[in-house]
Amino acid sequence: MVDLHTHTNCSDGTDDYKAVLKKADAAGVTYLSITDHDNCCVYDQIKNDDITKYYKGVFIKGIELQAFVLGVSIELLGYGIDTDYMTKAINEIYLPFKEKGILYMTRLYDNCIQLGMRFDENVLEEYEKSGIYYPTLYLHNEMKKHIENRRFVQDDESWEAESIFFRKYTSNPDSSLYVDAGDLVPSAERVAKLIKKAGGLVFIPHIFQYEDKSENILRYLMEHCEIDGIECYYSTFSKEQTDYLLNYCNKHNKYISAGSDYHGDNRANTKIGCGINNNLCVSEDILNDWKDKVL
Repeated sequence: MVDLHTHTNCSDGTDDYKAVLKKADAAGVTYLSITDHDNCCVYDQIKNDDITKYYKGVFIKGIELQAFVLGVSIELLGYGIDTDYMTKAINEIYLPFKEKGILYMTRLYDNCIQLGMRFDENVLEEYEKSGIYYPTLYLHNEMKKHIENRRFVQDDESWEAESIFFRKYTSNPDSSLYVDAGDLVPSAERVAKLIKKAGGLVFIPHIFQYEDKSENILRYLMEHCEIDGIECYYSTFSKEQTDYLLNYCNKHNKYISAGSDYHGDNRANTKIGCGINNNLCVSEDILNDWKDKVL
C-alpha cells in the first residue's frame, strides 16, 4: 500500500514526523512520502534520526508547493527532491511565510468588510498570536464567531470547512471574496521548473478540488509545465474521477500516484494509507514505472 501525500506539524498537520511514520507502519504503508507545504523542515529533523525505528517501508522525499495558474492558487507535488537545494530555492522565490500570510490576510479581511461581514476588534493584530498556520483558516474561524456572516456563504460545506471555503471563495476568481495572490505566489511554470532543478518529478495533486476550473487547470499544466504524473487516487475522489485520471495518464503516458492528504487531527476522518472509510488502500504496483527515479 502507498501513501505519497501526507503532512506533519512542520506545515498544517498536527503530528510530528515520528507519529506519521509510526501510523504509516501500523497501517501497512510500504511506500510513504511526507509532503509538507512549501518547506523541507521535516527532512532536517529526520536527518539526525534513524527512521527505521518507526517505519519499515520505503521513504520517498517529497514536498507540496503552492503555485498560481489561471488566477487560481493550486499546488504541485515534487518527489525525489534534493531537500537542501529545495530549501535554498524556496527562500529565494517564495515570500517569507509570515509576510505572505499577513498580506493575504489583509486582502481577505478587506474583501470581507466590503461585503458587510462582522469581526471582533483587533482581529488582524491577533492573527500573529494565534499560532494558526493558514490566514484563511484563521479568518474563517473568526468569521464563524458571528452567525450573521452566514448569509454571505452560500453552502453549508464552505461555512463548516475552511478547505472548501478556500477553494470556493478566496481562491475562486468568480467570488466576491477572491484574493488575487498572483504577486504572492510563484507561477506554476516556475514551481515545476524548481522541482526539476531539485532533481524531482512533478505531479499534479487533487485536481478535482478546483471544481469547474479543474479541466482548464489540468489542460494548462499539461501544456505549459513539465508534468511527470498525476495523483489519480485521492481521499475525496469518486471512482469515476479516479478512472478518468487513470485513463488520462494512460493516454498521455504520465505516471500514477496516490495520496491520502493526511493532516492528523486537522482532518480526523482521513487516515494514512486508507483515506476516508478505507476508500484508498492503493497497491505499490502503481509505482513500478517510476519509483527508481525518486529513490
